Amino acid sequence: MHASSKTDERYWAYYDGLQHAKHSILRRYLDGWLPILSSCSGRVLYIDCHAGRGRHETGHEGSPVLALQRLLEHRLRNRILASTEVHFIFFEIDPDNYVALKSEIIALGSLPKQIYVDVYCEDYESALREAFEDLKRRGQVLAPAFAFVDPYGFSLSMDLLNNLLSFRQCELLVNFMYRYVDMAIHRDVQASNMDSLFGCPEWRSLTTINDPNERAEAAIHLFSSQLKAEFVTHMYMRGVNRRLKYVLLHATNHKRGRELMKEAMWSIEPSGSFSAYERTNPDQFVLISAEPELRPLKDRLWSEFVGREVRMDVIYDWLAGELYCKKHLHQVLRDYRRQKILEFSGYVDRFAFSKNPTVHFPAERPRGA
Repeated sequence: MHASSKTDERYWAYYDGLQHAKHSILRRYLDGWLPILSSCSGRVLYIDCHAGRGRHETGHEGSPVLALQRLLEHRLRNRILASTEVHFIFFEIDPDNYVALKSEIIALGSLPKQIYVDVYCEDYESALREAFEDLKRRGQVLAPAFAFVDPYGFSLSMDLLNNLLSFRQCELLVNFMYRYVDMAIHRDVQASNMDSLFGCPEWRSLTTINDPNERAEAAIHLFSSQLKAEFVTHMYMRGVNRRLKYVLLHATNHKRGRELMKEAMWSIEPSGSFSAYERTNPDQFVLISAEPELRPLKDRLWSEFVGREVRMDVIYDWLAGELYCKKHLHQVLRDYRRQKILEFSGYVDRFAFSKNPTVHFPAERPRGA
């Protein structure tokens, strides 16, 4: 049995609310990402750096099988594959998991000729570094790619993550295993691993923060700030007693990618808490969805635009840096228009946000707005 086999066995024996939330986000994101990337490229890559077995003992899909099926079952599959090769690259270093994953892929049957699947029983980091060096030698760039980095522990290299992000059309979904990181930062023997994880020595100051919640936020902020991406979006994954276990971070340099991930995360937690919970039943149907708390969006909107006249595209650019989605912004602006709090001009015929109207914000925020 391998050194990590006990943890590995426990992971694959169960399927809890956090695994469900993680896979739901991935599923929702890929549904939007695949047709967008395929429309502007003849080749797209999906890279799973810790692919695992492909399926839990409960029957639930692992991330590689899920990703493949999102394309196979996509309503636009034929259009996507008409002009695009989609390459799935799976790394799984554990030999037993590797064999199980290969079996799961074979069980999917014959794949369309534009879909390519490569499974490697090797360390993803050395393999990717070698591939990057080869691309640089040949003066080429990486095809548009989505890399899912979901380790069991904290064995991550900020340098490698930023190497991926140096290719402008590459996006990352990274599992930042905070519970293990929080233990490791207090152990001198882990210092070199923490230097690699954070990509800087500043993590050492985290040990001086006594409040566990403040320390967690500081660690997440430090890790996020070291990622060379314009947008980093994260979802808190909480275990028993609501304690933070890990954080799922999405890094991208494109507004549309940021928008897609926000939509995916809001679909998982419609209240806007951006938190998922271990004990949530993954097979439970949600009959009543929580309503989003829009007060913070209203406050930020007025703080930014009070007394100004701006086109909608300017507001959309601002929204990319916020955690809310376009549907939330539209809901607020429609209410303000109906209440005659805001005026809209510069459009022809019937009003629509897509016509890029000018929005007139009064010099002072009205009471109750």
